[in-house]
Formats: sequence, C-alpha cells, structure tokens
Amino acid sequence: MTVDSPMIPPSAPHRCVRRQAAGVLLAALSIGLATGSAAAAPLVAVRHADQEYVGRIVSLNRTRCVLMDSHGRLTELPVPEIRQATPTGRTWRPGTISDFRSSLIAETGRGYEVVGTTHYIVCAPRGQARLYAELFENIFRDVEQFFRVRRIAVRPPDVPLVALVFSTRTEFIRYCLHDGLQPSPGLQGYYSLVSNRVVLFDQTGSARSAASAAGPSGPPGPSVPISEDTADTVVHEAIHQVSYNIGIHSRIGTTPLWLVEGLATVLEPPVMRQRHSRNSPARINRERYDWFRTRHRPHRPGGTLARLIASDDLFRQRALDAYSESWALTFFLLENPVRRRQLSSYLKLVTDRGRLDGYPPEQRLADFEQHFGDIGTLEIQFLRAMDRL
Repeated sequence: MTVDSPMIPPSAPHRCVRRQAAGVLLAALSIGLATGSAAAAPLVAVRHADQEYVGRIVSLNRTRCVLMDSHGRLTELPVPEIRQATPTGRTWRPGTISDFRSSLIAETGRGYEVVGTTHYIVCAPRGQARLYAELFENIFRDVEQFFRVRRIAVRPPDVPLVALVFSTRTEFIRYCLHDGLQPSPGLQGYYSLVSNRVVLFDQTGSARSAASAAGPSGPPGPSVPISEDTADTVVHEAIHQVSYNIGIHSRIGTTPLWLVEGLATVLEPPVMRQRHSRNSPARINRERYDWFRTRHRPHRPGGTLARLIASDDLFRQRALDAYSESWALTFFLLENPVRRRQLSSYLKLVTDRGRLDGYPPEQRLADFEQHFGDIGTLEIQFLRAMDRL
C-alpha cells in the first residue's frame, strides 16, 4: 500500500517573525521552480512558525508549497502561513550515502546495519541487510526494464531509495505511529509518499535473534532466508517506490489508486517483470485473477469500470474487489499493443499533471476516455477478455 501521510508539520509555539510582502514571498518561492532539473534546482530556506525548512520547491501555488529535502522527504506548507523564503545561493543536492547511513543508524541503533546498492540504501537486522538490498535492487532493475521494454518513459531517481526493515512487528508499529499511520491488524509494510521510504518488518525475525546478538560492534550473524510473506511485501511496496521515483507516477498531486495498485499487482508475478513473459501463464497474478473471477465478477454491477476510474471510493468500500478490478483492467490494457501505447500516453498525462488542487471525478473520467475511448464500450471489451482468460 502507498501512504500519503500528513505533510504539514504540527504547529509549534509561534515566534514573531516579520512576514515578507506577498509578492516578494511568492517570487522567492518561485525560484525553486526555475528549472525542471533536480540536480540544478536552487536551494531555498523557508520559515514556517518557528521552524526553518531547506530544500528545493517541487510544487507551488498560491495556497500550498511543497519542498523536498536532501533525503527526498516532502514537506507541505500553507503559503499564507509562511513567514519568510530566502534563496540560499546554492543548488539542491541529494544527501550522501554517509548522511543516509548515519540517519538510519541513529533511528534504529543496536542490532541493525545499513547496506547500499546502485539505487538502494537498506537498513535491516544485522546479517540480513545484504539479502534485502539485493532483493530491492533486483526489483528496481526488473521494474525499470518492464517499462523500458514497453517504451514507457522512465528517468533516474532524484535520491537513493531507502528501505527500513524492522526486526519485529512491535518496532514496526511504533514507527508507523510515529510516521502518522494507524496500522491495521494485517499491515505488513507500506511505501510513504512523504518520506519516500518503504517500511516493513521481518516476519522471520524471531528465528535470527542470534544474528543481532553481537551488537553494532560485533560481526554480523548468519543470514536467514527472507520468508515468502516478507518477500511478497517487499515486492509490492518496492514496485510502488520504484514507480514513483522513475517518473511513472508523481508524488505530488493525486494519482488514481486503480492506476497505482493496478500496475503494482500486474508486476507482482516475477515472470511478468521478465523480458519474455508475453505468453507465459505465470504472468497472471493468480490471487487477483481468482478473486476477480469467483468473488467479484458474478456480482459485479454494470458501470463499475467508470466508478473505479472516476474515484477511489471502491478501495475504501470493497478493497479486495477494487484491487482485483484494478489488476484485471491494467492487465487487459497491457496485453494489447494499441492499448499499451494508449496507457503510456495516459500515464504521462496523469504524471505531468502533478497538481495540488485535486483531481475531480469528471476530469479523471474525461482524461481516461480521451485516451481509451468510450468507457461503456471499453467495459464490454474488458469483461469479454477477462471471461476468455
């Protein structure tokens, strides 16, 4: 699951700071939007209440401003409450590996280690970080290749991608609450749009207590294989994280949930992420397909497709139906070369939107029909294809 945690920090005791004139303030904030290149974006210091935030501005309108710090964390601030914005004269740079490592170790401490790969920085129980790092890195390569092969544009991530794997569910829940997330009983992990981290817990942690017993100064203990359930969680959440960081989705604004979860569930089967998966039965996500065929399809009301496209309500009301329908629709669109090209164009439109003013249902539906044609006609074709599958 993806989590859109509250970005606006808690109000702190107000300190009297002279406010810049509105025009000067917006001009200073707009400096951070002067270039589309993250590597050359100006660094701006923004004061809200008694706190100062330093980063590059990734989105701005007259009411809201979103900054990204050097670790990729987003902070959303209400423009009318910003007291001051000052260009620093420097350009934004991602944090160094040492910065990330120090931060993660400070958060976790004894019993954890940090391992880096080409795209990932993974903090996990001692003796396990390398296994997790390799798994995350492999998923990155597979997902990136999946989109490249299908000629869907991708770009390099702005910052290293962070994954935090806790030893126990208790530690995981404690972190969730600190992160502003109330965990459901079955939650095993999540990707946060705000922190840009994947966070989960190691479901075989009790089997490796000896692995962390040496502590931070001792050698790592023996590696214990990652459990199947934990690996499944890693795959799903890493697909979200990679997709949001290579330009498939935008972390700013609203991306329809059917699109986010549809792509993630389509990519869950390992065969689907391989170059030659076109005719393999293993490319089908059996869990989502079985639910769609036996539990959702027999009682599925007409017009469900339009409802799924126009709003995210189905995810809140009948989550498993929504996930299975999203998988089925995305699979259907990707199976046909013409629809695949339409999906690529549609993805670009939704991602480039990246606006803070919401995504109204009528606009969501209009954008979809602009690329795929009449929703009623497509629904008939979609259901026929799924009934034949």
